Amino acid sequence: MTEEPLAYRVRKWALQRISTVTKRPDQHDRLAKTDWDVLVILDACRYDALQRVTSWPVERCRSPGSATGHWLEECERTGVLEGTHVATGNANYANWNVGAAEIKHVWKDHWNDRLGNVLPNPVLEAANDFLDEGHRPVVAHLLPPHAPYVAEVGDTWIPAFPDLDIWRRNPSREDENKLSPQVAMASGQVDMERAVAGYHASVKSTWEVILPTIGQWLNDDLTVVVTADHGETFGRWRDWKLYGHPNRVHVRPLVEVPWITFEQATPMVDSAAENAQEKLEALGYVE
Repeated sequence: MTEEPLAYRVRKWALQRISTVTKRPDQHDRLAKTDWDVLVILDACRYDALQRVTSWPVERCRSPGSATGHWLEECERTGVLEGTHVATGNANYANWNVGAAEIKHVWKDHWNDRLGNVLPNPVLEAANDFLDEGHRPVVAHLLPPHAPYVAEVGDTWIPAFPDLDIWRRNPSREDENKLSPQVAMASGQVDMERAVAGYHASVKSTWEVILPTIGQWLNDDLTVVVTADHGETFGRWRDWKLYGHPNRVHVRPLVEVPWITFEQATPMVDSAAENAQEKLEALGYVE
């Protein structure tokens, strides 16, 4: 089985030990202080990646983890997901007790063998089922844009680049012949230029898919937070020459993640305004 090159393993080992938390993670504190109804987790979504695909203001926050397992470990420690109802496309939730009232492991029934991924819609539908049952708060942990990167063309999701086969793994089955994305990248078996392009295509597609659902939630007067568990790296110097999302490495590309709060805004114009003059005053055009 292919392994990471020795030099890369040594560099990663060193960073795991020297990149201690120099800046305190604030994501879980913000979640605890925000009265949210729905939390959308975009797996492996960098702050700068989401910022480049939307004109919506994107804040940045600092995740306590550089990989999903590490992030869930911190969720268990802080209790930030305690009492929530979770719909997840990520199988890591089977390994941690985050104190959720209920977890729907959507990946068990909706793993897409063709794409090696779990598409967003089944997770969003499971989250909606929780909401329809009157449960609050609800977590929707989407697997994209996590590798292997997939994107939507029309109504069809396709691989964002053709190196998919080396990453296609079903978490329900043991398959020692398939590589992790990190090993595939670090061992030179992935065209990194195309991987970066594929990743950004996946971020864009995922964002565009969730917006209509967020709009529905806002119409139901729900407060929605969108963030990520961790980021992603592609071997570039600004990525500390790392690949994928190695565990417990507190460098900016891996722990600086997006934060967006969607709230039902108070109407700027009073519906009781009886004439154009009052409406113009309400909009600030008339003193």
